[in-house]
Amino acid sequence: MAQTPGRFMSDVYSDYPDDNTTKEVQLQAAGRSYLGYGERHVLLQWPNGTDEEGDVIMQIVQLSGMVGNYAYYAPFATKCTESVLQNNEAFSLGMYSRAQRDRILALAEAIQFKRTSNVNNCQTWARDLLEAMVKEDLLSESTFDEIDKKAPLWKRQPEA
Repeated sequence: MAQTPGRFMSDVYSDYPDDNTTKEVQLQAAGRSYLGYGERHVLLQWPNGTDEEGDVIMQIVQLSGMVGNYAYYAPFATKCTESVLQNNEAFSLGMYSRAQRDRILALAEAIQFKRTSNVNNCQTWARDLLEAMVKEDLLSESTFDEIDKKAPLWKRQPEA
């Protein structure tokens, strides 16, 4: 079950909630390219508005934390400065209605993940979510395969 974001997380969802417009959903991968080794944080995102300073407010769907202490927080939205948008890769999953985005959130919440895992990570969780989206015809298999080539997502490993 999703946890409510803590005060320390800079959550602005209550000020910039999701609405009923159709929006582009993206997978964001940390950095401008994958080095071919190591972890790379990934998340799903879509825009919920723009603040008074002109920064985009993104709704974020991610597994947060680090090895041994993971959690899923929802709903969560945060300010994304131009530098954040420019310094990370974003891959379009397509245009989604509010009902489809709500289904993505339900699928995200249903992902089984061991909070104290030391073998699986946010990439594993994101792969599980994208695979669930493919099964529900929310994402084409070809789009999934293309993203997985450009931003490889770890496959689930047995827990130790």
